Amino acid sequence: MLCDGHWESHYDLSLRLYSLYAETEYCNGHFQEVGHFAGLVIKQAKELQSKIRVHMTLIKALGAQNKLVDAMGIGFNILTQLGVQCPSPLPESHVIFEEFTKTWKLFANRTNAELLSLNMMDDNDILDAMKILHLLSLYAYLSSQ
Repeated sequence: MLCDGHWESHYDLSLRLYSLYAETEYCNGHFQEVGHFAGLVIKQAKELQSKIRVHMTLIKALGAQNKLVDAMGIGFNILTQLGVQCPSPLPESHVIFEEFTKTWKLFANRTNAELLSLNMMDDNDILDAMKILHLLSLYAYLSSQ
């Protein structure tokens, strides 16, 4: 796709182009190509933060192919690397519902103004973890159907 040695001489450009190419192939339904280009980015990227975007694309491509277990496996692996520990095995659904209810109650009585005055989350690892968890919750639901 680019000249020889492009990862060394044009790292940022190569990272962006290859990640975007993987996303484009995902949008076009060319899932084999997604895996190939995602693999290149994952191999060449210097830090986890640089791999997150292409991992998300790979997870979505696997989900689109109904390879939900594989998608969730990659997602849980990335969450662990981000420092988010998920219980294994996953808790029963009533336990999850109870925790969700507790969280809901924490915010239920707050006004819009109070919610808007809360500090913005700026930890990129946690923001990325939330995006991955969002995808994984969908795939967990679909896999249970």
